[in-house]
Amino acid sequence: MAESIRWPLAAVAAAGLLLGVMPLLWMLKRFGKSIFRRPQPPVGGSRYVLALVTSALLIGAGIAALGLAFALQTWHSFTKKTHIAEVQCIELASGKLRVYYVGIESDGARGPTEIYDVDGDEWTVGGDVLRFRPFLTLLGLETVFNMSRVEGRWVKAADANAHKGSAFDRAGGTGPGWLQLYRGGTKGPLGWMIAGAHGQAVSQLPDRRAVYDVYVTPNGFIVDKRSL
Repeated sequence: MAESIRWPLAAVAAAGLLLGVMPLLWMLKRFGKSIFRRPQPPVGGSRYVLALVTSALLIGAGIAALGLAFALQTWHSFTKKTHIAEVQCIELASGKLRVYYVGIESDGARGPTEIYDVDGDEWTVGGDVLRFRPFLTLLGLETVFNMSRVEGRWVKAADANAHKGSAFDRAGGTGPGWLQLYRGGTKGPLGWMIAGAHGQAVSQLPDRRAVYDVYVTPNGFIVDKRSL
């Protein structure tokens, strides 16, 4: 909805500012002619008052529409979430989980279903995140990510220490390019663009009657649960 409102607001802002300037230009033109004593049709003082009021109203409306459009653009940029995966998980036995992972492409196309058997109380998906500076996010630059890991997670640290970890790399895992960004992505010339490069993951309990939608946002990964 915000996307559908922003462009009409931008059009109103442009029209208001353009039309609002025209009465001012008319008055300036008449003022210039009077200075150089050039002939022009006489007008009453009420005409100038009307021109000023009309100009103020139109410019005010244009500035208000422009401010609202900018506020909506800012809100949209920093709250946008992009659907990147669907996860389903069932509990096969106590501490034994089966995870069904489906990647979602940028055009909405669904990838193949990937199946992983992991140990733990929760399933976890995660990977690499590259976040940009707020001014670039405002310009529409989106977070870069690589969902590279599916694994199990134990809620209690004692259980995690007592069991062997179970994890699977996907999409080639975390490559050397990502590791280089981890080490120095915010240093030097890249620092003015990159806010952070790091690993991140989201976890949830299994529920055979639910689908988990995984999203990437300007701050990284989030997961929403919806019932079947």
